Amino acid sequence: MNIVIRKLGLSLFALTLLSSCSSCSSRNGPAQAARDAAPDPDLPSSVVAVVPSASSTPPSAKAANTDEKAGRDALVAWLQANLPKGGSVDASGAAPRVFHTVAPNDAYPALAAAYVELTEIYAAGDLAKALEKRSPSLVVGQKIEIPSVITRAPREPREEKLGWPEDRALRAVFFTGPVAAQKWTDTLEKMVPRGLNAVVLDAKDYQGPVNYPTKAKIAVEINAAAKPSIPNLARIIRFAHWRGVRVILRIPCFHDPYADKRLKGARLSLKHAQTGMPLRIDWLDPTNTEAQDYAIELAKEGVEAGADEINLDYVRFPVHVDMGYAKMPDPKDRSNAIRDFVRRVHAVTQPAGVMLSLDLFGVTATGERSDIERLGQDIAVIGPEAEVIMPMVYPSHYDKGYRGWEKPGDHPEIVGIGTKAAIAQLEKVKAKTVVRSWLQAFSWRTSIYGPKYVVDQAKSAESNGGVGWAMWSPACEYGAVYQGFPPKP
Repeated sequence: MNIVIRKLGLSLFALTLLSSCSSCSSRNGPAQAARDAAPDPDLPSSVVAVVPSASSTPPSAKAANTDEKAGRDALVAWLQANLPKGGSVDASGAAPRVFHTVAPNDAYPALAAAYVELTEIYAAGDLAKALEKRSPSLVVGQKIEIPSVITRAPREPREEKLGWPEDRALRAVFFTGPVAAQKWTDTLEKMVPRGLNAVVLDAKDYQGPVNYPTKAKIAVEINAAAKPSIPNLARIIRFAHWRGVRVILRIPCFHDPYADKRLKGARLSLKHAQTGMPLRIDWLDPTNTEAQDYAIELAKEGVEAGADEINLDYVRFPVHVDMGYAKMPDPKDRSNAIRDFVRRVHAVTQPAGVMLSLDLFGVTATGERSDIERLGQDIAVIGPEAEVIMPMVYPSHYDKGYRGWEKPGDHPEIVGIGTKAAIAQLEKVKAKTVVRSWLQAFSWRTSIYGPKYVVDQAKSAESNGGVGWAMWSPACEYGAVYQGFPPKP
């Protein structure tokens, strides 16, 4: 606002007030600005206020226009840099458009695979259908438009990371790599309106296959990523981030049938206590540095791909092997061994601002000391080394007679009991680690499974101090969860 002062002595307060009023008129639109430009009978005659006309562009609008242009230019540049052969970008309109000039032998599936990363359509199969619907025939030399082109340029994966919300509460569902590849868009569309803000995504299956193209040494050696269901890890994570959903990347650590059986010399496998021969029981030796390195390499790739959190599962010793049979540390020393491994992973995640969570047996919160030691999952020892522990307090996993109940699986309040007990153990060692319990989203060993059952578990977890929760369905079916948490108005 321009102010001409014909007499000296106008206070700084008056100047500030006038300036403030002018900026308000610009924000409130042309009608408000025109009204404010009318002569003010209370304005001192010594001051003439020259108010910008309604057609003037406020500085904030100019900045917005500049940002919009920069964003558009960045998008055009990104599209041009990532065009497949035969592609072109038309930047003449309000939004850039992408075209492909049909060449001999072009087919919809191949075109979809080539262009899918330039679109808002996740699966190449879905893009192929959209292409065929838009252009029912492919004629050599014909220009066809690629549908649903992205509207902003992807940034470096770490820059796309969302991190935790302010209240630290993630409410998640679990998906395997193959199922996510088929249902990713549908899943995110169902989650967001229901307040579900995170997905636990398998980077590696507990049977050994890695779900994305990895350069991890052991994975390459045993061909663990021969058929990756996730072609581009950074893209599937970014796809979730652009919809406000965090990605927790799950890495099963020491249960790995692929590495146990395929690796030459079985150098990572658990060995027989007397003969030193590999046991071939699907487990790697948790104290083996190279076995640890494998999980750490996958964690590094997850961090680089933009994951918000790395989740370690099977971060323990096997429980189905007698002490005298397998060469393993004394039970009293096992939690220290797991702690040292977790520290190595945390040294990768923490500097990058990526959270680390540990999946623990429910028994670690409420069970016998001897069972906890055999697992190597003493909460007081390993819990402080991560940002989150995730006890698997599924009611169905407690034996008949637990707390006098004939059928513990019918008691969702078990979740709160386990959550509270885990928190108490962390408090004893003054750990800042939060507890986010795994909840049961499957019907095994319960007669009351349904929407109310999953909601009651969630309430039990949070009312007993849990910070968020994660739903586990081995089949990745979450109908009861979606019904229990309907879309918010």
